[in-house]
Amino acid sequence: MNNILTPQENTDLTNEETVVLAKHHLERNGWVLLRGFNSNLPKFSRLLQQFCRQLTFDPAREFADNSSQKVDAGKEAIGLHIENGNTPFPPNYVGFYSAKSAISGSQTTVCDGKELLRHMPTNLQQTWAKKITVSRQLPSALWRKYVATQHPCISCVSEVTEKHLQDFIAINPNQRGSINADDSLDYQLDIQPCLFSKVGDDSNEEAFANAILGPSFNYQKPTYTFFDGEEVSDSIINKTAELAEKYTHEINWQDGDVILIDNKRVLHGRRAIDGELADRKLYIAMGY
Repeated sequence: MNNILTPQENTDLTNEETVVLAKHHLERNGWVLLRGFNSNLPKFSRLLQQFCRQLTFDPAREFADNSSQKVDAGKEAIGLHIENGNTPFPPNYVGFYSAKSAISGSQTTVCDGKELLRHMPTNLQQTWAKKITVSRQLPSALWRKYVATQHPCISCVSEVTEKHLQDFIAINPNQRGSINADDSLDYQLDIQPCLFSKVGDDSNEEAFANAILGPSFNYQKPTYTFFDGEEVSDSIINKTAELAEKYTHEINWQDGDVILIDNKRVLHGRRAIDGELADRKLYIAMGY
């Protein structure tokens, strides 16, 4: 597998040459595994800051430091998805750092959305060329935390008002929302299931890049409907997931490993975790 980058010696994770080589791998392959580098959580955070001018966060995750968050999505297998694919601003880059790797199971899976789309039957390509509406209800704590991290005029959840929500929704014409009596939010977002990557020079080829095959561990499971009102069927989703499995690679984590992913091109997921959750410590950082 030519997606693995290893050092000549005990090279620091944030070494300038390492960053240049990692960017080259991302532009060419859409993802890269950095193995054998001198790494820790602060270095991982600094590495992502060299890729991202602005970091972004998932309001449902616990922070590990001011740049990265803890990954905890239960023990069941997680389907392929792009990170924050059901939000209006999915990040361009996603990185994972394994401080402690599971003895068995829990392999991260990656699938190049460009390759997957190329190998889809024509009728399936045509299906995913249609716009889709994502609908779900978000509890008060989650939508307020997300608005607090996105709105430039506030810095904490307690400051969020309905006006701040309206400001945020107005940024992207593809999203809508209304607050319920219990302060939950009925939210709809129009997405394109296939995206053009922002990484590298080859930006003319679309990739199947979305969260439709993926999890809803910390959120209500969304409903996906085409613009004509027809719901995206389990049959279409399962057919796509089965095809994606043919082009999916497994990453068996080693302590200190880092994976960088072009989030507008490469889907990622996870095999089921064997053993206890405490046997695995994985962190995520992402941004634009």
